[in-house]
Amino acid sequence: MNRVQLAIEIAKRAHKGQTDKLGADYITHPLRVHRNLISNPNFLKLTAQEREDAEVAAILHDVIEDSGDNGSEVFTREDLMMQGFTPRSIEVVVLLTRTKDVHPDDYYRAIKADRLARLVKLADIADNRNKHRVAGLSEDTAARLAERYRHAMEIVTLNELDEKWMLEAINYEIGE
Repeated sequence: MNRVQLAIEIAKRAHKGQTDKLGADYITHPLRVHRNLISNPNFLKLTAQEREDAEVAAILHDVIEDSGDNGSEVFTREDLMMQGFTPRSIEVVVLLTRTKDVHPDDYYRAIKADRLARLVKLADIADNRNKHRVAGLSEDTAARLAERYRHAMEIVTLNELDEKWMLEAINYEIGE
């Protein structure tokens, strides 16, 4: 089993029984983030090892932060390292993990400074802004999240290529 497949198996265990804001199985989110990542033209500019590390991080990006809910398995940074992932892929997962002691602006600035974390975060934001998913949210939730992601993109910043890709990703019809 390669590391990307292993990441999928671990994410399934870490998110077992969890649902997203629309009631869908949570595992579909990291899988869509992965799809978004590999559709980003900047992903193809990475080395083979960087691509693998980014793919692993995309799939595992919520595992440390959100595992252990509803009876799912808990995974820590150390647990992931013991599974044989590269230190770089886990470094990116840790950068993408929100903690209460880090201000959101500092969180986004750290992500902006890291090439792989930035690509994964953009893929995550694209999924969270996907118009087909947002359409199912309450108006209040959609507005709150729209502001959160607008602010995130203000800090992470998008260039012209990112903006074109983001527009395609947020319009991507889930299930295609």
